[in-house]
Amino acid sequence: MENLVFVHDMKSEPYTTSDIVSEYSVVSRRRIRELITRHFNEFEQLGVLTFETSKINGRGRPHRIYHLTETHVTFLFSLLDNTPQVVKFNLLIAKAFKELKERVAEQQQEITNKNILLERNKQINKDLGQVIHEYLPDNKYAYSNYHTLAYLTVTGLTPKKLRNTYHVENAQEALTNEQLDEFERVKQAIASLIMIGQTYKAIKQAISI
Repeated sequence: MENLVFVHDMKSEPYTTSDIVSEYSVVSRRRIRELITRHFNEFEQLGVLTFETSKINGRGRPHRIYHLTETHVTFLFSLLDNTPQVVKFNLLIAKAFKELKERVAEQQQEITNKNILLERNKQINKDLGQVIHEYLPDNKYAYSNYHTLAYLTVTGLTPKKLRNTYHVENAQEALTNEQLDEFERVKQAIASLIMIGQTYKAIKQAISI
């Protein structure tokens, strides 16, 4: 059902096309387009009706392929005869819309969770930076060294390597949610060990266990 319903991005509404409706409901493209044209104002009341133009098998005159949201499709089905093919496809497309919306919702939740972790890690970064500033004021390499150590511990890669590999500006953007959570714990551990006077070598050995 992945080829029945599409989405431009996670902020836009899922849609199918008039050609897909035609193919699976066994109603001619021309008939589908005629219904949409005849009731265009009604369709527009349910949401902006967009379209693309294409040639059938790359030949002939271009024809419009309408992008239909779930609401558009529901209205279109009300204009069609309830043939067995139409009824079957009605159920199929309803399931396809439901599955795609669930996948999009899951992706949006993952992004939300990652943004929460990133914001939380910004605070941890600040806290670790404050600890370094207070306890290691004369070590100008401490901030870079300890943050690199945290990245190496969690990912096996330096911040520079992460940025280059994943093409991001901030190395944290390359981490998964699980890695972000671990990254936070490692930095907290480093801050705690610095405060009790442990050396870089001792801290490196302690967090590697």
